[in-house]
Amino acid sequence: MATPSRTPQATPAKRQTTMAPRAAMVLQRARVWLVPGVAGTAFVVFAVLSAMEWMPAATALAGGVLAALALLLWIGERPLLEPGSSARDRLIGAGVALVWLAAGYIPFHARLFPGTPLVDAQQIRASGDGLPLRIPATGYGAVDLLLKGRLSDNPTGGASPPVHYRLTIEDGDATPRVVEGLFQDRLMTQRLGRRGTATVHQAHTADVRVFSNPRGQDLSITHVVLEPESSQPITVTVLPHPLPGLVVLSILGSALFALVIAFDRLGPAHTTDGGLTLATAAVVGTAIIFWTSNAVDPDFHTLIGSAIFGGPLGFAGGAFVWWIAKRLIAGPAR
Repeated sequence: MATPSRTPQATPAKRQTTMAPRAAMVLQRARVWLVPGVAGTAFVVFAVLSAMEWMPAATALAGGVLAALALLLWIGERPLLEPGSSARDRLIGAGVALVWLAAGYIPFHARLFPGTPLVDAQQIRASGDGLPLRIPATGYGAVDLLLKGRLSDNPTGGASPPVHYRLTIEDGDATPRVVEGLFQDRLMTQRLGRRGTATVHQAHTADVRVFSNPRGQDLSITHVVLEPESSQPITVTVLPHPLPGLVVLSILGSALFALVIAFDRLGPAHTTDGGLTLATAAVVGTAIIFWTSNAVDPDFHTLIGSAIFGGPLGFAGGAFVWWIAKRLIAGPAR
C-alpha cells in the first residue's frame, strides 16, 4: 500500500522571508501617511487649545496654518515618499518644500503678528477729545487702522442702535481723506437642538482699514463725526502695513507659481498632475480672503471661513493655470 504524500511544511526561514516584504510594505505605507496624520491631529489640537484659551489665539492659529500647509504640501509631493524615488529627487523636493512653506506661511504670520503699533488704543470722541491724533507714519507706504467702537444697550432688549463714524485724516500736504463705517448690532435666530431656537445678538464693533500713505509722511486724525453724537468713544490702533505693494506681490506670486509649475511639470513629481500647483492656488486664494476679511483679531473661524470661500476660487484658478501649462510646457519622457 502506497504511503500518501504530505505537503512539506514551511520552515521558519521561509516564513521570515515571506513576512519581511509585507512588514517593509506596511512600514513604508506608515511613513507615507504619517505626515497627513500628524498634520491633521496638530490642526485639531491647536484649534482646541485656542478655543479653551490655553494658548494665545495668534500662536495657536499660526500652528494651525503650518499644519494645514504641511498637509497641502504632502498632497503635492506625495510621489516623492513612495518607494523608488531617488535621493536626488527627494533632495529637490525638500528644497522646494522649504521655499513653498515659507512663501505660504509668511502672509498669515504678518497678519497674526503685525509688530509694534504706531498708535496703541487711543480714544477719540465726537466732542473732539483726543484730537488731533498724530500717527508717526513717516517712511510707511500704508498703515492699518484698527477701529473699535461700543454700542449702547437697548432698554427694550432689541438690537442696539447703530453708530456711524466718519474720520478725517490729513498728511499735511494732500487733500484730507475720509474713512467711514458703521458699527451695528443684528438679531439672529440660532437653532438649539432639533426644535428649539433662540434670538442672539451679532454685534459688529470693529473694523480694519488699510490706509495708503503715498507721500510717506506722518498722518493726523483731525476730525471725527459720530452719529448719534452721544455714542461711546472710538478706540484707534494704527499698525504699519506689513505687505509690500501690489506690483511686488504680483512679481513674488508669479515667481512662486513658476517654481511650482516647473516642479510639477518638469521635476521629479511630474506624476502628481499639478498637485502642488493646485495647492499653491488654494493657499493664495485663502490668504487673499484672510487678509481682506474685516476681522480685527483673526481666529480659527476666520481661517476656516477664508479657506471655504478663497480655497475653491484659488483651486479653480490653479486648475486653469495648470491646464494651460500642460499645453505650453512639454513634460519629460516617461
